Amino acid sequence: MKALYFENDPLRFALYRAARLVQTFPQLGALSPVRYAEVPEPKLPNSRWLMVRNIACGLCGTDIHFMGMDISPKSYSAALPGIKRKYLGHESVGEVTETGSEAAGFAVGDRVAFRMDWPCCAQMDTDPPCRQCAAGSPMLCENVGLGTLPDAVGGGFSPRMAVHPSQLFKIPAALGNDAAVLLEPTACAAHGVLKARAHLVPGARVLIIGGGTIGLVAAAACRVLVPGIEVYASVRYPSQAKVAEALGARVISGKTNLYAETAKLTGGRHIKGMFGNEIVLGGFDVVLDTVGGEESFQQALRLARPGGRGGAAGDKLLPGPAGLLTHLGARGGGDRDKLPRHRARRAQHFRNRRGSS
Repeated sequence: MKALYFENDPLRFALYRAARLVQTFPQLGALSPVRYAEVPEPKLPNSRWLMVRNIACGLCGTDIHFMGMDISPKSYSAALPGIKRKYLGHESVGEVTETGSEAAGFAVGDRVAFRMDWPCCAQMDTDPPCRQCAAGSPMLCENVGLGTLPDAVGGGFSPRMAVHPSQLFKIPAALGNDAAVLLEPTACAAHGVLKARAHLVPGARVLIIGGGTIGLVAAAACRVLVPGIEVYASVRYPSQAKVAEALGARVISGKTNLYAETAKLTGGRHIKGMFGNEIVLGGFDVVLDTVGGEESFQQALRLARPGGRGGAAGDKLLPGPAGLLTHLGARGGGDRDKLPRHRARRAQHFRNRRGSS
């Protein structure tokens, strides 16, 4: 069968990046570490695994970054050990076609969606599990790289894949396949919103930066999980604005000065410093960056009021605090206090390493 995958080969990655300095190569060309190619048919590694036939799969921003090789070897993800081949496609919907004798909780014919496609203690048969897996946070597994994973498992963009039950959850019968594809990004967004729930009291103002899938479902999650708050969405394109408004958010055009607009909407003060340096004294109660870039994460911290909350629910796989916070399990960020602005990010990292919420 064919599958879309990233080969974690440092030499191939370096050659491709060097070649791109002199010529643009096709993203899935011969030099690219990302391949759409024939792979061995997946087999159940042991009696605790399942086989799934894929029905549909959404295209995540992470997949796009991999396919365009718009990733950095200095990002947090790139330093994680034990992942030789990364199969792409995790916003998937499929049907169970085979179950191992010890694969409890699932039966042939069940429709399932990915809960995660990241290595954890359950997949590596690590016993006892690490403290994160034991606490129900397998995406934060501390044993990554200490165990082995089967090479031929497939992903959402392959016809079939072998998966561990810990990676899946059943799809309710009332939910169609098109809607079910959105379960994984919706869960990511909802997690970020719930992290900030202590600040989301009636009348609170929330800003969502970004109008992609995560940003739009984050706006919806805010309206559903915490009624009575004001939700604003900073988006770039008219199509995003239309959807954001339909989901109950007030749209801020990406063409406006976000600092000036924040001051106007929240009653804060827009301050312009030297060399284009801008801040807002005052600001939103919660700001959620769903873009995951350095600039957008800076905005999230600078547009949140003192004592408010700014954080990340996106990652561009580039060096920077947004990706680090995301992989530390700190989606939603941490409380912003009255530290000087030049120390805001350092304090943010420290709080989240301590597990503040």
